[in-house]
Amino acid sequence: MKPNCTKLVNKKHTFFEQAGILVSLFSFLLLVSCSDQDPVVAHVEDKELRESEALAIMDFLGYNSKDKVEFSNFLDDWCEQTLYLIELERNYPDNNILVQLRAQRYQADLAKNELENLKIEEKTDTVVSKEQIEDYYNNHKDEFVLTDYLVRALYLKIPSTADYKKKDIQSKYLLKKNKDLDEVNSYAKLYAENFYFNDSSWIYFSELTKDIPMKRFNKDNIVLNRTKTYFTEGDFTYFLNIIDFQLKDEAPPIDFLQDEIKAIILAGRYQDSKEKVAPSILKELKKKYEFEINH
Repeated sequence: MKPNCTKLVNKKHTFFEQAGILVSLFSFLLLVSCSDQDPVVAHVEDKELRESEALAIMDFLGYNSKDKVEFSNFLDDWCEQTLYLIELERNYPDNNILVQLRAQRYQADLAKNELENLKIEEKTDTVVSKEQIEDYYNNHKDEFVLTDYLVRALYLKIPSTADYKKKDIQSKYLLKKNKDLDEVNSYAKLYAENFYFNDSSWIYFSELTKDIPMKRFNKDNIVLNRTKTYFTEGDFTYFLNIIDFQLKDEAPPIDFLQDEIKAIILAGRYQDSKEKVAPSILKELKKKYEFEINH
């Protein structure tokens, strides 16, 4: 079979470009359990790839196994890589032995990293209290200085053919009355190409306005003046209501940073655990398993 090969871009890292990884990958696939209910989805000569194996390795590499195109491309890629393995095994046995030895070394590195991660996860406390987040925030504000405005805002983008005046959206997007938001929200569900409003959360101004034609506007003026504007350009009408903002060159509010600070604290704990756990793993393994070095 000559595979219809379409190259995949690895979404996590360039897995196939590292020396020895191809054989390690194949060896990994052979370890995945298979059964009669686990169909063969590709084969090259006597080497088979079962569905569970394909799904496992696709998940590891960051592919979407539910996407038919990505699944098909992955099978093409597997066939291609397996062709290289077979050619080396059958026609260049000495070189194949060298590749296998390099793959074993790489597998050992993978096993070391995996064991360390498992042990570290067991020993790392993943609970981060509100007080710990606040303490980190107060002591590291300089690390979080904004390079863009944070805003609370309403944004609505509708086709210019939509009759927004009939529903008085040009007034209701100002949110002067309690019922205005519900009516704008209902209108957005029917007509909006894009819609954003969350008065309890901050968003970067550049993220909010990434699909608004902003060339005619001064960003600083729009934010600092809490501008409320709407205009039509091209095929769309845009509504923008800046309700509140956070200045650039200042630390953003703590509620905007909670997830980021939690990740930083956990990363620090992980590193501390790694420095303590990693050396002890090898000592445990040397006691557990018999080994001998023959000179």
